[in-house]
Amino acid sequence: MKKLVLIFALLFINLTIFSQTIRRVNNTPGLNDPAVYATAQDAHDAAVAGDIIQLEPSNDDNYGDLKVSKKISIIGIGYDLANTPNTFFDKRTPKLGNVYFENESANSSIMGVEVSSYIYVYDMNISITRCKIYYVYLNQSSTILNGTYPKATKVNISQNLINSVYCSGDDVGYNCNVSNNIFIGGGYISGLKNSVINNNVFNASSFVLNTTKGCVFSNNIIDARNASSTYKVINTDVTGTTVSNNLCTSVAGLPTGAGNVNSATAASVFKVTNPWAVSPFVDSNVELSATSPAKTVGVGSTAIGAFAGGTPYIPSGVPNTPVITTYINTGSGNSTTPLTVTISVRSSN
Repeated sequence: MKKLVLIFALLFINLTIFSQTIRRVNNTPGLNDPAVYATAQDAHDAAVAGDIIQLEPSNDDNYGDLKVSKKISIIGIGYDLANTPNTFFDKRTPKLGNVYFENESANSSIMGVEVSSYIYVYDMNISITRCKIYYVYLNQSSTILNGTYPKATKVNISQNLINSVYCSGDDVGYNCNVSNNIFIGGGYISGLKNSVINNNVFNASSFVLNTTKGCVFSNNIIDARNASSTYKVINTDVTGTTVSNNLCTSVAGLPTGAGNVNSATAASVFKVTNPWAVSPFVDSNVELSATSPAKTVGVGSTAIGAFAGGTPYIPSGVPNTPVITTYINTGSGNSTTPLTVTISVRSSN
């Protein structure tokens, strides 16, 4: 077990310089380390505001549901690592079930984690980046804090592999950022207000935007190859939303003008002809082809989509921490025969 201590100490050495306590989560049998927790909830409950919860690979890779009620950072190692070269040497992916950002979780973050089901957000300034998620649900807390009900506002949802974002309530979903995500499975966004929705890719079969108000929707790619000939990207209940410099494949699903491009040839947009037909899904296949029409749709003839812009999508959600790509040891050692360990580490942006 000493090798695990060494590996993860090296992996997060850049975090410890800020004097934050790292709460390791690893349920490997025989670890027997009181500083390592078997579930994410145990690590959270032991943490204080500002701590980091680090999810590590282990034999049982599901660390259960997590209810967050303090400011913490949750960091994994990414997802679908076997699909992406030069990622962490241990390809087992630690997972969470449902994640709940509840009262007093404001300013918390989650990065590089596979969430098997939903992320529920009931407080403000939550950052969800580089995760694999089925559904993000924004709502208002049912519990009063300091005389008011906390609400999911100013939420950052970026660089994720995701299905949908849904906002419930008139006072929820203001001033959010939804950018550089890949929406799979007919994904959509519903109920956001005064928010920015840009540089996403949608595998669309129904409305992409529903009941949004006062938003900016730009630099997105909507792949409508499987939609009907009368398909529309924007539902009629969307109001006050600027729609510009987007591309829709196969059908005229976008409003005309404002730099929008309709009926692009779907097979010419991405690195592979149909990335949605590849099983298992490989996120890097959604990169633009060399001759993609999406390379010049943005303002100033710039590229659009998840891999464009200032915060491009990162394949497999590898977090911005050092990545140990190889680990080799001589087996065992003792007081006379040293244990030789060789590791390779690369930086990650």
